Amino acid sequence: MIFVSLVLGLLAACSSHKKMTISKADVIPFWTTELMDSVKKNDFRMTLSTPKATITGICIVKHVDGTWRGTIINEFGLKVLDFVSHPKECKLLNVIPFLDKWYIKKVMASDIRFMMDVDNPDYRFGVEANRYWDNDTLVVNYKKEKELRRFPDGEVQYKNQKRELVYLLRKIATNDTN
Repeated sequence: MIFVSLVLGLLAACSSHKKMTISKADVIPFWTTELMDSVKKNDFRMTLSTPKATITGICIVKHVDGTWRGTIINEFGLKVLDFVSHPKECKLLNVIPFLDKWYIKKVMASDIRFMMDVDNPDYRFGVEANRYWDNDTLVVNYKKEKELRRFPDGEVQYKNQKRELVYLLRKIATNDTN
């Protein structure tokens, strides 16, 4: 009887599950210390894809006085926007003219806030989001509208399902010169 239980337990442990749900009590932080330092500045290569266009550049983020402050610069060195994000709101500042429309800023501010504050216990959407493992990828999903993925190689992908926006972030290593 013990042998049968041991074999069944071993088989259950070896079987591959596509998804493994994480309980709310055991919330695993999305941002690891390797990906996002809460003291130093963080530099990411960034790609923002829409159905009609793609913007590539650099996103620089730093945690200051309980808020995430950042800037996005395109590949030509032009500032696209600055942002200040905390659990209650995200403000976009100095927005490049072609993005400086209230409806674009509203969507981008919501997306940035979800990415930056997903681990903050004061951010309702982050607390209510479902977290689960899809193989080696941590997925944070809020009502099938917002999806944040942390891949094993450190790449971060955020999808705004409703607006068909995809943000890709890859940490720039200190010795990365490309």
